[in-house]
Amino acid sequence: MQKKVLLVDDNVDMLLIGQRIFERAGYEFYSARTGMEGLGQARKTKPSAVILDYMLPDMTGTQFIQALFQDSKSSTGNFIPVLVLTARPDYVQDMDDCYRLGLRAYLNKPFGHRELVNVVENIIRFAQIEAKMQNEKSGPTIEQTIDLDWMEDLKISAGAIKSLCKELLSTEKSNLTERQKTDITAIYNSSGRLAGLINSKDPRIHPAQD
Repeated sequence: MQKKVLLVDDNVDMLLIGQRIFERAGYEFYSARTGMEGLGQARKTKPSAVILDYMLPDMTGTQFIQALFQDSKSSTGNFIPVLVLTARPDYVQDMDDCYRLGLRAYLNKPFGHRELVNVVENIIRFAQIEAKMQNEKSGPTIEQTIDLDWMEDLKISAGAIKSLCKELLSTEKSNLTERQKTDITAIYNSSGRLAGLINSKDPRIHPAQD
């Protein structure tokens, strides 16, 4: 099944760039310029993930995530993972509540195109794993065991990417351009956030409380 992504941003240029990026990556792309329009698109298209500019003309990103959570829980039973784009992560209100309601990552502007796609792919895959694990709260099924293997693979991949980026950035005689250094730094930071998020949801580290 083709993955779907919804980008909610009032910047037309960003919507056009996002369409080009994700259609090239094989996604079905949808867009909206306001929070209300975005919620309508989400109800209609049921995206695999939402990319959200935190500062919208009609509501904050927190208000959008709260409304999206209520919609997705009533229609599908699972929340839709959200990636927030922001130039100021300290502007994000009630960060813990946002993560509880579906926020799964945020990217600081500017960011690399490949990094954006990588983060979206990771949060979609993690949401699929999380949804399956929530369906069974008893002993692990075969499917859950496989999911734990995927989770371990993601952690290993995130750690390897982070180590590689660190090595590239620490090389004294580097031929990297400033743009490449910026992209590698962004990937390094997002890999660390991804590893931390996986650890926070790993039932082997944080078992569910009865």
